[in-house]
Amino acid sequence: MGFHHETYTVSDNTFHCTWQKLRLNDVCFIVHAHVEQVQNDIDESITLPAESRLAAIMDFAADKSVYPVVTIILPSDSGRVSKADHVRVRLRGCPKVRKVDELVRPLQEYHRVADSVVDLSELADGAAAIIHWNGIAFESKQLDEITRQLRCRLNVAWISPRDLTRKTLALVGGRRHLIAGNAIYHAARVLGVDLVIIDNPGHWLQPETIENKKYRAAFLETDLSEDKDLKDRILKSIQEYGHPIHGIFTHSDEFFLTVAHVAGALGLPTNPISALTITADKHKSRLMQDTPGQTFRVRSLRQLDDHLEKKIFVPQYPLIVKPTKGWASQCVSKVTSEEDLFTAVAKAMGRHCTAAVIEPFFDGPEVDVNFVMLNDEVLFSEVTDERPCEADAKGASVDATFTSETLSVPSALPVNEVDLIKKEIRDILSKMGFHTGVFHAEARIVNSRVEYRKLGQDDNVIDLAPKHENSLPIADAECRLLEVNTRPPGFAVSRPTGLVYGVDYFAVDILAVLGEHDRLRLAATPFDFSSAPLTGAPNTAQCWAQLLCISVPAEGTVRGKSPFTKMKRYRYDLARHVYHVNEYFKKGDRVKLFNEGVRVRFADLVVVSTVSRRDAVELGEKVRRSYRIKIE
Repeated sequence: MGFHHETYTVSDNTFHCTWQKLRLNDVCFIVHAHVEQVQNDIDESITLPAESRLAAIMDFAADKSVYPVVTIILPSDSGRVSKADHVRVRLRGCPKVRKVDELVRPLQEYHRVADSVVDLSELADGAAAIIHWNGIAFESKQLDEITRQLRCRLNVAWISPRDLTRKTLALVGGRRHLIAGNAIYHAARVLGVDLVIIDNPGHWLQPETIENKKYRAAFLETDLSEDKDLKDRILKSIQEYGHPIHGIFTHSDEFFLTVAHVAGALGLPTNPISALTITADKHKSRLMQDTPGQTFRVRSLRQLDDHLEKKIFVPQYPLIVKPTKGWASQCVSKVTSEEDLFTAVAKAMGRHCTAAVIEPFFDGPEVDVNFVMLNDEVLFSEVTDERPCEADAKGASVDATFTSETLSVPSALPVNEVDLIKKEIRDILSKMGFHTGVFHAEARIVNSRVEYRKLGQDDNVIDLAPKHENSLPIADAECRLLEVNTRPPGFAVSRPTGLVYGVDYFAVDILAVLGEHDRLRLAATPFDFSSAPLTGAPNTAQCWAQLLCISVPAEGTVRGKSPFTKMKRYRYDLARHVYHVNEYFKKGDRVKLFNEGVRVRFADLVVVSTVSRRDAVELGEKVRRSYRIKIE
């Protein structure tokens, strides 16, 4: 379509507007508009009400520091708003975006603007969102580029033809603080889902404050002690609540089996109990692989000694020892001697008073593998690389931890190895009996054709690189399962995925729990950059990202301001590449090095590059060095 022109007056200010309406794709129309303030002596102009949306756009454009180019988003179809932050989420990381105004509410009935409408005021009033650009000139080359960017991102509908209604979801375990739970609370809010929190008395979400009511509709005080009566206590709390519950879920690994039993008793959607019984036990999970290696479970040091004496178990070091039940690498040890084996088994059994699993240490790159499935169909999957940690080092002691340090997205493994990993984990999920939901697995690739090594002279800048010719493996690559979780990856680990692919695991998880499969399919659709893909990245990725996990460097008291606030002041050249920050401690807090055998996390930062994987890695290392924590 051609360009349109008009002059408008708002509150004694006059603006000249030029705009172009385009069909972006089957999902929506867009209107690129240029707004320029002009002299008030123009004879003919249209007076706009001060409360109109176009007037608001003009007020924003009147700020001389703002480049006055906006894009109006007009969904092609009428219906209910499936996810109210859709445009904002899909525009994260998009170049030149100053801000995104979402103009629709969760589950709101949206009425499409007729194709024939070209009046700018009417188009603005019908907008689902308005994008304000920074540094964009209103000329064809730049307009074509932002149109391409929008086409790659707004490639899936967020207006549903179905009559969506508000539902209530019970969350068992309300998360330990706002940072840990906010991704869940936000996802529920933009989906139009009310959360009822079930947790122990004294939980921070229990008080009936205005702030807490932003995150939950109700709090059901319940003793969540892990005993045989837990299911009955949760059921009693729900029954006494007296309002409809349309689904129940948890993000706390210790409650998955119990929550599934509660869901079954209430006739609500849930994963099969038989499958969850396997994932709740790390020994059973390991045995799901056809060739798990020499894997044993021991319930006491006496049993271990007996197995060794009778040669029922002949250890081939190095080995991994971990509790049959646990999370976040708690009490996981790598052992290289019989003395260390007994130490590690005692430590593992002391956690949750469970048995210990002894399994091979698989030497090779470690990966996270994430799936979104709907009735056995894989809607989305990804493999991310986890850089070697303290316990991976040669000569590491039994006390060395497997605490994550760096996660890189997308994976730099060869394409055939990524495909192998996805197929193996997908087959294991099917064998376990899972069909629908979000699944997070950890694995290692043995006999990979790549390895971690220095990228240059700097010892700290390491990443996956092809092995030298004389060290290439003779055998084929194999994927070795470490564990499977029937939930999204952790809230920090999920951030890079949202940035790179545009998929919100927590929204997908909520829709899976509610059985809203049409909305789940839409929410699990990644970007489509097939028209101009990044070199070396999937067509669904808009960038490369690194999650930097910053551990507490020393015990003591935190001093000074936020390290990231200081970085923004003194190293803005680095800070501008950081798209997300979680800092878990503030000035005056006491911190320790370890908690339950895991390094204590001070902060998580997501570093992004649109240049290359190597650029992301190098930026990440510079950011890590510049993030200075003062502890006394």
